[in-house]
Formats: sequence, structure tokens, C-alpha cells
Amino acid sequence: MKLLLALLGVSTGIILAVPAHAGPGTDEPPGSDNNGVFLADLQKVGISYGDPNQAISAGQAVCGLVNRGMSGLHLLKHLRESNPALTESGAAQFATISAKSYCPRQLEEAEEPGGKGGDTAGE
Repeated sequence: MKLLLALLGVSTGIILAVPAHAGPGTDEPPGSDNNGVFLADLQKVGISYGDPNQAISAGQAVCGLVNRGMSGLHLLKHLRESNPALTESGAAQFATISAKSYCPRQLEEAEEPGGKGGDTAGE
């Protein structure tokens, strides 16, 4: 249970920190350079998909939703509703892998001193 809460805390913190740092250059659509890494990372954590192109589209859409101001909790709920087989942990992992693959600048900004999110998960 602590692992799930820590994962959700970190993922939600990253996702929640992103909209505050959106700026010029972050609204551009994600490229396809990291599609292979994205799919491999999904497989590493045990998230399966039937159609790789659909998984890639969903992963890229995560960044668009965050850029439009969707909160982390709402994003996780949206992912679970769109993918009933996805657990809470799976939704958090999917969101984190999507951000890492398709909007890494947002992650870098979220990790800066003013953009920390979810440090308290280890307490």
C-alpha cells in the first residue's frame, strides 16, 4: 500500500507541477522519436496494449491534457475510465512514462527547486 501511495504521490506531484510551468515551446505536439522507448517502458512495468499506435496516441495525449490544465487526479481518473483494465498504479505509471517520453522538458521543470511535487511520499 505504501508503494502505491508513493507512486501516486510522485506521479501526481509531477503531473500537478507541470501546468504551472507551461510556457513557450511546451505546447507543441510531442514527436515520435521516443515511441520505441515509450512502448518498451510500458512493457517493463507490465502495462500491456493491443495496438501500439493507440498506446502511443494515448501517451502523447497525456501531455496535451496536462498542458490544458487537467489536474493530476483528474488525469488518473480519466486514464482509468478510458482503460478499465488499468489499475490506479497502472494509470500513475502510464502517466509518468508518457510524460518522460513525450514531454520531458515539463518533467525537468517540475524537478527544479520551485517545482517539486510529492517529496513527502517517503515519510
